[in-house]
Amino acid sequence: MPVGRLVAPLAALLLAATPGLAAPALWQVSDADSSIWVFGSVHMLPPDTDWRSPALDKILSKADRVYFETDIGPEGQARIIPLTFELGFNRDGKLLSDKIGPELTARVRSAAEEYFIPMPSLLTMQPWMAATTLSLGPLTNSGYAAELGVETVLSEGLPAERKGFLESPEEQLGFLAGGSEAEQISMLEATLDTLDMIQDDIGFMIEAWLAGEPEALGEIFMAQMGGYDEGMVERIIDRRNHNWVAQIETMLAENEKALLVVGAAHMIGEASVIRLLEARGFSSQRLQ
Repeated sequence: MPVGRLVAPLAALLLAATPGLAAPALWQVSDADSSIWVFGSVHMLPPDTDWRSPALDKILSKADRVYFETDIGPEGQARIIPLTFELGFNRDGKLLSDKIGPELTARVRSAAEEYFIPMPSLLTMQPWMAATTLSLGPLTNSGYAAELGVETVLSEGLPAERKGFLESPEEQLGFLAGGSEAEQISMLEATLDTLDMIQDDIGFMIEAWLAGEPEALGEIFMAQMGGYDEGMVERIIDRRNHNWVAQIETMLAENEKALLVVGAAHMIGEASVIRLLEARGFSSQRLQ
C-alpha cells in the first residue's frame, strides 16, 4: 500500500486512460503585474495514460517553482511513514471491529475479500485509515499506481530547488486523522457505500478530466462524497483550499512565476481554489 497516497481518498483516486487529445483543466490567475498557474491533477493513474499537453509543458518549463500538495519524495516518505503508523493504527488495544460494531465489520470484511485486502491488517487500523485503504481497492485492482500519477511524474523531472509544497506531510495526514471517531466511521460507511460507484464511474471520470470538464467531474465526486460527515469534507477540501489561497496571494504579491499542481477535486464547487481567488479580486483565465 503506497502510504504516500493515504492522504488522498476518493478525490484523488480518479482515473484511467481514454483516447483523444488530453486537455485537463489549466488556469492562469493574475493580479495587476504577475500570474501563477493552477493545474488540476490526479494522484493515481494506470499505464499509458496520455495526459500531458504542450500548454502544460510550456508553463512547466518557464515556472520559477512548481508547487505540489506535499512532498512525496524520499524525504517526505521518511516523515509520513512513521506518522501514518502513529495516527492510522490503533494504539489503545482495540480492534476496528470494537469501534464500528458487527454489521459494519461484516461490510468491511466483504469489501476486503473483494479487493484482496488482508482483513487482519484492516482490523488494526483507525476507521479513517481503513476507509482510505479500502478506497484504493477498485483502483489498484484495475492497474492504477501512485508512481504513474501526475505529481510523481512531474516531480521526478524537477530539481529540488524548483519544487515547493503547500502542506507538510504532517499537516496533510492530520486533515484525515484529525476527525472525531464518529466522523471517521461516517467516512468508512460512505466509502463502503461508494466502492461500486468508484469502479463504475472511472471511465466517466477520466473522460471529464482529460476533456477539461471539472464541472462534470465534480458532479460524480460530490455524489461519492455525499455520505461523508460535513466536518470531514470541510477539513479535507474547503479548509485546505483556503490555506492554499492565502499562500497563492503571497506568490502573486512577490511576483513569483509559480505552477501549482493540486488534486482535481480542489478545482470544483463554490469553494474551489479558483473561485476563492476570484472572490479575493484576482482574475482567472482557462488556458485549456
